[in-house]
Amino acid sequence: MENTSQLFNVFVEGLARLTSYALTDKEKETVVQGFHKFHERLERMSSSSSLRQLAIESQNRNAKVSRCQHEGTSCLQNAIRGLLRTFLVGFGVKCGLEAVPHIISLRLFTRPSLLLRGFSRDTASFASFLAVLVSSYKAILCTMRHIRGEKGSDYTNSLVAGMLAGLISAKLDRSTSRRNAIALYLFSRALQYGTVWVFERWAARQQTEDDKLRSRWMKRAHSVDVVSAARRKLEREAVEEAIVEPRVNWDAEWNAEIKSDTKSDWNPQTTISWSPTVEPSLETKREARRSQLVRSAIHWARSYAPAALMTFSVTVITYVMVFHVESMPTGYAHLLFKSSGFDALYPGKAALVYKAVAQKMAESVDGKLVIPNGMPTKQFVSQIPHGDTLAKAFDEHIHHNTLTCGLFHPSTTSCTLGMANSFSRGFPFAMKMYVPLNIAVQLMFKRGIILKDPMSVLLKIIKSSTRSSAFFALMSTAIIQVPCVFRTMLGRDTTFAYVAGGILGGLAVLTEVQSRHIELGMYCFLRALQMAWNVGIKKGVWTNVRHGEVALLSASMAVLMSIFQNDPTTFSLTYRSIITRVFGKN
Repeated sequence: MENTSQLFNVFVEGLARLTSYALTDKEKETVVQGFHKFHERLERMSSSSSLRQLAIESQNRNAKVSRCQHEGTSCLQNAIRGLLRTFLVGFGVKCGLEAVPHIISLRLFTRPSLLLRGFSRDTASFASFLAVLVSSYKAILCTMRHIRGEKGSDYTNSLVAGMLAGLISAKLDRSTSRRNAIALYLFSRALQYGTVWVFERWAARQQTEDDKLRSRWMKRAHSVDVVSAARRKLEREAVEEAIVEPRVNWDAEWNAEIKSDTKSDWNPQTTISWSPTVEPSLETKREARRSQLVRSAIHWARSYAPAALMTFSVTVITYVMVFHVESMPTGYAHLLFKSSGFDALYPGKAALVYKAVAQKMAESVDGKLVIPNGMPTKQFVSQIPHGDTLAKAFDEHIHHNTLTCGLFHPSTTSCTLGMANSFSRGFPFAMKMYVPLNIAVQLMFKRGIILKDPMSVLLKIIKSSTRSSAFFALMSTAIIQVPCVFRTMLGRDTTFAYVAGGILGGLAVLTEVQSRHIELGMYCFLRALQMAWNVGIKKGVWTNVRHGEVALLSASMAVLMSIFQNDPTTFSLTYRSIITRVFGKN
C-alpha cells in the first residue's frame, strides 16, 4: 500500500512538471500553483521524500527567478516553455495561412480535406525553426547571465544570445527561399531600429550639449546684469551726492555689491532672460550656430527620412523593373503591373514590355526610338523582340511618335490621357485591396468602437482606404507613365527619365498618413535590397555567399535582441508588441 502511494505521488509530481513545462503565460501559472497546493495536501497526508524534494526544488526555482529576470520558475522551464509554445503557435499559424486561400475561394467548404494540407513536413520545419530560435535564445541568455553574474552587461548577454540563436536555428527551415526572405526581413528591421537607436542617443547627447551651452550663456548674462545693476546704482548715488571726482575707484565697491547680490542660489531655469547688452563671444556664436544646425538636422530626419527612404527604394525598384525586370520577384512585379492597369493591356506579358524597351535602348545610339511616319504602331512593334505577343494590344491604324509611348499607352497617342487611364485602372484595384484590409484591422483590434459608434468607424475606413488607394495608384502610375513627360521634353529616351519616374513615385508616399511612411519605406526598401542583390549577382559584381543568409540572420538577431532586451521603447509599439509575444519577457 505504501509503495502504491509512493508511485502515485511520483506520478503526480511528474505530471505537474510536464504540464508546467508546456505552460507559457503568466496567467497559466495558476495551474502550476494548483499542482503545488495538491502536493502540499498530499504531503500532509504522507511523508513521501519525493514530495519534500519537490518543495526544495520549488524554493530553488524562486531564488533563480530574480537573478534571470524572466517570468516563470526555473531557467530550464522558461526555455522548454518557449520551445513548446512557439512550436505550437508557429505550426498553427502556418496551417492557418495555408487555409486562407481556400477559405477565400470557398473551396474549403466543399473540400474540407484541403485543411489537412497544412499538416505537412514544411509546416513542421517552419515551426521547428521558430521554436528553436526562441528557446535557444532564452537558454543562452540565462546561461550568459549565470556565467557573467551581475557585473556583466545585458547588452552583451542579449547580443551573444541572439547571434547564437540565429546560428543554431537557421538551417532548421528547409525552404531556402523562405529562409532568405526571413533573413532579409530581419536585416531590414535591424538596420531600421539600429539606426533609430544610434540616432536617438546622438540626439540626446546633442540636446545635453545644447543645454550646457544655454546654461553657460544664461549664467554669463546673469552675472553681467548684476555688474551693470551695481554700476548704475553707484553712479546714481555719486550723482546724487554731487561727487564729480573723475578718478573714483569703483572696483572695491563693485566687488562688495556683487558679492552681496550673487550669494543667492542661481537656477538657470528661473533666472532672468538674456540681456540684450551682452555681446556673446565668437566661440559662443559658433556653438549656438552649430546647435541650431543640429536641431534642424534632427527635425528633418524625424520628419522626412522615411519619405526619403521610400523615394530611394522606389527609384531602385523602378530602375530594376525597366532594365533588369527578370531580377524582380514575380509576385511583386505582377502586383505593380496589375495595380497600374498595365497587366490589363498585356495579360500575363507585361514584363516583356520592359525587356523589349531595355533591349531597344541598349541598341539605340541616341535613344530616339522613333516610329516612321505613316507606319502603324502595331506594325513597328511586331518587328521588335517579343513583338508578335505585344502587337495584339494595338489598333490597326493608331500611330505613336515613339516606340516607348506606344508600349506604355497603346490605346491613345496622348501621354496625359494615358496617365489618366493608368490611374483610373489602378485606383479601383487598390480599393479592392485596402478596403478588406482596413475592415479586418477594425474587426481585430477595435471591435468595441464598432458597436459604440459604427458610423465614425465606417467613415474612417472609407477615408483611410481612399487615401491609401490614391497613394498606391499615384505611385504605380508615376513609375510607368512619368517617363513619357521627360521623353517629350528631352526628345529621346534616357535612363534619367525612368529614374525620375521612380523618384516621383516614391514621393507619392507624402499623400499617406505620416505614421505609415516608415512602414511603407521599410517594405519597399526590403524589396529594393533583394532586387539590387539579384542584379549584382547577374552583373558579376558579387556572388552568392555559401550560408550567407545564416550569417545575415544571426547578425540581425544579435542587433534586434540587444535593443529589445535593453531599450525596447526603441521599437514601434506594434513591432514591440509582436516581438514580446514571440520571445516573451526575459
